[in-house]
Amino acid sequence: MGDLIEFAKRVKEQLDRANHEPQWSSEEADRYMAEVKLRRQHYVELAAQLMSTVIQPRLELIASYFPHSSPGRNDPEWHCSYWFGFTERFPASAKLSFGVEHDSRFEQVMVTYDVSLVPVFVKFNEHDKLIGALDNLSAEEVATWVEQRLVDFLDAYLQLDRGNDDFIEEPATDPVCGMRIIRSTAAASTSYRGHPYFFCNQSCLDQFAANPLEFVKVKTM
Repeated sequence: MGDLIEFAKRVKEQLDRANHEPQWSSEEADRYMAEVKLRRQHYVELAAQLMSTVIQPRLELIASYFPHSSPGRNDPEWHCSYWFGFTERFPASAKLSFGVEHDSRFEQVMVTYDVSLVPVFVKFNEHDKLIGALDNLSAEEVATWVEQRLVDFLDAYLQLDRGNDDFIEEPATDPVCGMRIIRSTAAASTSYRGHPYFFCNQSCLDQFAANPLEFVKVKTM
């Protein structure tokens, strides 16, 4: 063990140097804080975009196949989750969560993935993280990563399946014309405020895209 007195002396010398050698001028500090403020605003805009157009719609699509699922409550900002309750067919409780976070300087963005499964019957990946530069993380890259994590979750969760019934795809309603359609065979789709919407043809999608509030009223998760 080193001499504590010597360590205290080293600390004092370093503090003394700091007192006499300013590390930041006021102009440098102001410039740095302005840059951080801009990066923070960029992060907020990116997080909102990723959550509403990439993550929430895909998570909701997976959950729509399981009647015993429900959206999480009181999720932190830029996070969303779904609970999968204990049932006779799926004898475990699961929680699937995603989040969009940042580092201390708002230079990097982290998309997080967390799964809990109780009791644990199968091996699965509990946590994962996609990290990218704030200015260089694309929605396409995030979508690909999120979709693979959701497939990983399904691989594990479906190993718990004790039933023989087919999974019935919940039909969707075209918000423009009202037609009931099967999601996987819909002619077009989009997401709005974190909810996926499906359309019987491109014309309905175009009408919806021009003014979504004319056709739906939704709340974000």
